[in-house]
Amino acid sequence: MKRSILVFVYGFWAMALFSQGGGRLTITHGPWIQNVTSAGATVMWTTSLPAVPGVFLSADGVKYDLIQNSVDGMINAGDTLHKVRIQGLKPGETYVYKVYSRSIDVFEPYKITYRDTLITAPVSFRTPDPEAPEVSFIVLNDVHGRTDKMAGYINNTAIEDPDFYVFNGDMIDYFQSRDQIFKGFLDTAVFYFAKSTPFIYVRGNHEARGMYARYFKDFFDFEYDRFYGSFRIGPVQFLVLDCGEDKPDDNQYYFQLAAYDNYRFTQLGWLKKEISKPGFREAPFRIVLVHMPVIAGSDQGYGMEFLSRHFGPVLREAGIDLMLSGHTHRFASLSSEESGFSYPVLVSSNNSFTEVTVSGQVIKAVVRDTKGSEIFKSEFKSR
Repeated sequence: MKRSILVFVYGFWAMALFSQGGGRLTITHGPWIQNVTSAGATVMWTTSLPAVPGVFLSADGVKYDLIQNSVDGMINAGDTLHKVRIQGLKPGETYVYKVYSRSIDVFEPYKITYRDTLITAPVSFRTPDPEAPEVSFIVLNDVHGRTDKMAGYINNTAIEDPDFYVFNGDMIDYFQSRDQIFKGFLDTAVFYFAKSTPFIYVRGNHEARGMYARYFKDFFDFEYDRFYGSFRIGPVQFLVLDCGEDKPDDNQYYFQLAAYDNYRFTQLGWLKKEISKPGFREAPFRIVLVHMPVIAGSDQGYGMEFLSRHFGPVLREAGIDLMLSGHTHRFASLSSEESGFSYPVLVSSNNSFTEVTVSGQVIKAVVRDTKGSEIFKSEFKSR
């Protein structure tokens, strides 16, 4: 299993806590649930002290089994950022979990002693059903750390029980300290829904900035350990694209540390293969989630022009039913003709969010402001 440098950084912090004797074990952030598929789910959280993580899982809320992950024969232990993957689940089923954390007091080659054990209250979640006739979700973007705005979105949605949320980029301004991700949006997500309802993270250009930007993925669980991918829920095949930064790689503000053009070309090669697969071609609906809208036109800035020139023609051939984006901080609804690539595009502003329900032969989208007032409403038929 790949372990990033950030875990190494966490390890140094954990070693310091070992030497201090520490305080009581507490859960400092979370839990939040990630990468929920028809057969699995990942539970994540952080603790105040290095700990041995686990998840008690139940299918009936009565009998629980303790699940712990291991690498090379060693059960995961000693970190403060925890990620437990649960496998062998069934589609369309409800499960109950409790987070288990056991703090380590002494962690030496021939001596390991434990201190506190925490088990949280039970929380339920539901696995998606690929054969479900309907799916609903809520899209947020360009929050930029404004948790009051984010709370307004969540409190004023008309969808009572969405299948998932989409964080469609720029949820924070940059990632310069490890706590910024929690204060910026993640703690708010946990408070309102993320313990039991997953979110899909679509990277924007602002998440690529700051000292910790290279370790952003460690706080989530992506199926293939990358920011782009494809998944099916109900009648929809989703494409998640990573737009990269918005300026040329040699821009002075990247200080010779950017290589987004090559990265986007690699992603483009994956996209061409993905849209040719039978599962994609046979899906009743195809929706693209990408922070920067991929539309035709000039004077869009380097990043959007790159996407338009290289990704636009490929997506046009893919038969996309709807693209959902942000980035511009201005609401826009573009028809298939106006986008230039034969698919409609909805762009949420930095003061709006989008509710989407897909069923039958139609995609229903409603855009609302922070108070829940309707800004826009439309239906998009399947191609």
